[in-house]
Amino acid sequence: MAYGLRTWSANGTPELDTENFTYQVIHNGLYQLAVNQVLTIPIAGFSPSTCAAAILPTQAASAENSLNAMPYESVAEGVVTIRSRNPSEPSASIGSAIQFRLLVMRFKN
Repeated sequence: MAYGLRTWSANGTPELDTENFTYQVIHNGLYQLAVNQVLTIPIAGFSPSTCAAAILPTQAASAENSLNAMPYESVAEGVVTIRSRNPSEPSASIGSAIQFRLLVMRFKN
């Protein structure tokens, strides 16, 4: 392979090999999440069966700030939803309050 990306699991199995598939970035946005906030982001052409969404924090986490946790992400046709906390979490006083980049890619084998 002259160009691209490959990753392997701990047991040496290829997990990602861009020689076998291609991907297209269909959304790249910067967001600020507040505690107890829910962001519903419509993305044209998004399908959970052919797309992936990744939350990429844009600021370093600090040990003394418990609001640096990764937010909860759920996907559905045409939409990615980011929540400050897991919806099944009983306490409304905890959650994530981070700035992040949402990167959404469509892949094809």
